[in-house]
Amino acid sequence: MLVGMLFVAPSAIAIILMMVYPILQITGFSFSKITLPFFDMSFTGLDNFKNIFSKAEMGTIVKNTLIWTILSMVLRVVLGFAAAMVMESKFRGMKILRTCALIPWVIPSIVASNTWRWIYSADNGLLNTVLRMINPDLAANWLGSASTALTSVIIAYSWAGFPFIMLMLVAAMQGIPMDYKEAAKIDGANSLQVFRYITLPSLKQILTMLIVLEFINGINSFDMLYVMTGGGPGIASEVIGLTIYRYAFKNLDFATASTISFLIIIVMIIAFLFYVPASAKGRNKGDGAKRRGIRWKKN
Repeated sequence: MLVGMLFVAPSAIAIILMMVYPILQITGFSFSKITLPFFDMSFTGLDNFKNIFSKAEMGTIVKNTLIWTILSMVLRVVLGFAAAMVMESKFRGMKILRTCALIPWVIPSIVASNTWRWIYSADNGLLNTVLRMINPDLAANWLGSASTALTSVIIAYSWAGFPFIMLMLVAAMQGIPMDYKEAAKIDGANSLQVFRYITLPSLKQILTMLIVLEFINGINSFDMLYVMTGGGPGIASEVIGLTIYRYAFKNLDFATASTISFLIIIVMIIAFLFYVPASAKGRNKGDGAKRRGIRWKKN
């Protein structure tokens, strides 16, 4: 046992230094007043939390974060699922199409962000150029308007991330035994019934995992929003990640930034509490139609 512990010790120490210690430090900062430049802490109790909830801007930022997280999660999963269904079918040129579909995911986020900034450019962007050819009134300042900035970045963010969902779902679909589908078709099931009773239940566990991961990614998002809008105009497209950055590295208010980060950690823990029971239920339930007899209605 001692030899085994010695082998595990380097990794355990690295995890503690990179994960556990920062969380403990953030927790300490959340309940303290921080004095720079030496980060001296003086305990203040819940004052930092009261200060956050009393800020008028937090309502808008929380609303932006919820809109951003939910819409991007739904859009990524829907696009990924639709693409996976296409990629699962067999036709000539499928390998080339799969390779092309992965391009948005492998492009660095900074490159993708700047590309989409050019597409959305109010003066000579690709989108406005096309829209002006149709109707000049359709052109808009997509990233500079409070009503369109957040939605525009959500579209770019979803484009960049849906290939990951597609890849995971294609792998899960390929793991479904063909015997189930062939037996269902022999018994009279049509394509929609095969999808509803075999394919979809078999993907329930991986879909649950992907939704939780996308929820977490959405809340932690920073790079595309920072490059494309910086949270503007004003705070129209600012989400929690940008708020933490603004307080910590622009205002040098590490206590407020740490308090918001601490609240995000609590939200992440709650998300995983929902994920673990759903994952266990999916494993115990098995493959959709595998354990239950389904009588297909013949058409």
